[in-house]
Amino acid sequence: MSAENGTVERVENGWAWVLTERKAGCGDCGHKGSCNMIEGADHMLVKALNSARARVGDSVELFLSTKTKIKSMLILYILPVIGLLVGALSGGSLSRVVGLNENFGTLLFTFMGLALAFILVRLLGARMDSKQELTPAVSRVTRRAVSSPSPGEVQMARPTSSRPRGGQCCSS
Repeated sequence: MSAENGTVERVENGWAWVLTERKAGCGDCGHKGSCNMIEGADHMLVKALNSARARVGDSVELFLSTKTKIKSMLILYILPVIGLLVGALSGGSLSRVVGLNENFGTLLFTFMGLALAFILVRLLGARMDSKQELTPAVSRVTRRAVSSPSPGEVQMARPTSSRPRGGQCCSS
């Protein structure tokens, strides 16, 4: 289980915008659909599914399954390497079949394998995104926001002293 803590900044239509601490790996991330980095700050806004019904000001825990993170990393990092290797290793024999110079064919099929791997990464990423597998969710509220009275609104405290019963008034 992969969890992050943050504070809900706004809530809209079943989504919560959560302010979280930016991690070192966020600097090069290209997935701008669900988080926005705040310029010059160590925080970012993450759009998360509000399954815990958090309210503005609540401290929450965001969840993204470890399985999804591992699957994403394998697709993003390992698939291009596999495409590159398959293209390079099969380039020599394929260039002889096609009738190309072996060195040129190896180079060409290496880049073709890499290009096909990147296309496959984009397709698999879009598929995961459409299924909302890459979308974090608010798993629980760790601390509810203290509701303070709005300006001009005064909260009256109930008196703790006992008053006369039966509608009688105090004698003067």
